Amino acid sequence: MTGYDGDLRAALRRLPAPELSTDLLPRILRSRAAGVRIAVTTRALALPWRWLAAAAVIAVLIGGSWMVSLSLSRLGSSPAVREPLDEFLRGTGVLPSRAPATPGEIPPPKYGLITIDDLDVTRLRDGVWMYAVETTTDNILTQASGVIGIRLVRAYHLGRPIWMVNSGRDLIGGPWGQSADTTHLDPTSLRPLRAVAFMPRTRFLQTFSGDSGREAIDITGPMQRSLRGAVAFPFTRQTLFINDWSTTRLAVLLPAFPLARHWRGTLYQVAFISQAPYSSIAPLDLRVLGTDRVTVPAGTFDCWRLQVQPHLYNTVDETMWVSRDKGWLIKRETRAADDVVVRTLLQSYEPGN
Repeated sequence: MTGYDGDLRAALRRLPAPELSTDLLPRILRSRAAGVRIAVTTRALALPWRWLAAAAVIAVLIGGSWMVSLSLSRLGSSPAVREPLDEFLRGTGVLPSRAPATPGEIPPPKYGLITIDDLDVTRLRDGVWMYAVETTTDNILTQASGVIGIRLVRAYHLGRPIWMVNSGRDLIGGPWGQSADTTHLDPTSLRPLRAVAFMPRTRFLQTFSGDSGREAIDITGPMQRSLRGAVAFPFTRQTLFINDWSTTRLAVLLPAFPLARHWRGTLYQVAFISQAPYSSIAPLDLRVLGTDRVTVPAGTFDCWRLQVQPHLYNTVDETMWVSRDKGWLIKRETRAADDVVVRTLLQSYEPGN
């Protein structure tokens, strides 16, 4: 590369590279959880530096890595650059559309806590559920944005029976290897016991006991390091929880819930412990709002309309439509940004062996 482009690349390489912000990973994980990769705002950016910063973020997201080596300290040192850049990042889903909650703002459970005694674990079935994801921008443009696969199978770990949950994007027909996240659930309580998740050059391992959780994050490559964290649960051993920023993993638990007209309940989310800058634990409030008949690629279903209120970030509510007879997640709708709506639609189901 020569000329202006070569000079620009050389100048970028000379920029300082400070320690990464601790809230970068949760922001990208939030975008991943919502099913959004890139949703570029349509308003043109006036300054070349803004385009340069935006290109850096896009390159990181497309590459699948949250390790940013480009310093934005110079690019965004003035409000004239930083404010439009923040607006652009919110449009991509990297920044939340509203400010994240601080620990003091995490609300108490709104409804009665869902305990293991409330669950009917006999309703769970082995199988693979495939979901088409579509994104609507500005209430006008709708386009396909991937496929999410969820597999639930009976298995054993260290000689102990478990439910094994695999989940991941773009897993049409598999494979269910390192491209998928894996969680082991206790077969009686449906509480997580162990979870492994992968991102490029990054491995997450979580283990859970009755009253605490531990996590190891190991990063390879030029910015190699390891992070360790632990957290004590602010809830009892009988309380149900899920482990992730995303509510997608709630799908495998829904058949065991006693959903009914006017039903409501609260469980907890335990997010990635080692990189959570605000809070790694928050309640997840659920409430049945009514019934709907919903048509998706997999067919037409009579559903409970379930309001889902997460509190790890001060996000807008989600809505899930849950089959009344099977308990499957049929449709999920969430707002990833002010002008972006993401829908997850059941595409197919294959029973287990």
